[in-house]
Amino acid sequence: MSTEQRPDQPGHDVAWWDAKHRDRGAHDGVDPSVRAACLPLQPGTAIDLACGTGRHARWLAGLSWDVVGVDSSPGGLEVAARAATARDLDAHCRWVTADARTWQPEAPVELVVVAFVALPRLVERAAQWLVPGGRVVVVGHALSNASRGVGGPRDPRLLHDVTALRQAAHAAGLRVRVAAEVERPVIWDDDVRRLQVDAVLVADHPL
Repeated sequence: MSTEQRPDQPGHDVAWWDAKHRDRGAHDGVDPSVRAACLPLQPGTAIDLACGTGRHARWLAGLSWDVVGVDSSPGGLEVAARAATARDLDAHCRWVTADARTWQPEAPVELVVVAFVALPRLVERAAQWLVPGGRVVVVGHALSNASRGVGGPRDPRLLHDVTALRQAAHAAGLRVRVAAEVERPVIWDDDVRRLQVDAVLVADHPL
């Protein structure tokens, strides 16, 4: 995930994310909530918004989805593209360098995944990109993670409130399937298993 930094927008700038992505490289760990929300679906077209190094885009491509991975970090997308090529996934992946806060797709899709990034009007925008029956999946650090979990930002503007996600989905005309905080154990820097609290929204465009 990366965004252009502005005075009214918290978080790191593109140069910071470029350096982080290039230093860390690609990793293929799929978030369990993303996995659970997407596996029941038939492959189609998808967007991985603010995709970073493209872990979810590559996973979906491996399931025969045609995925557009969008991120403002050229470094992250270079890592993503190399990893996709190494797995022979180029036919199913397209990488777009763009600001995730303002980018718009060329056509509606069956699936929008947004993982671990807080963006303005996120749910409302994603809802407009779905075909009838399409699904939006949002996963990120929950607001409560700042007080009782590990990892992630502490700035509340970069965290997700489940109630707000649910309300936004309803306002956008989506059918909410999941809107919850999910606790999951993570192995932290000291090799100790600790708790992370994620906010998860899974919502469908009505047929």
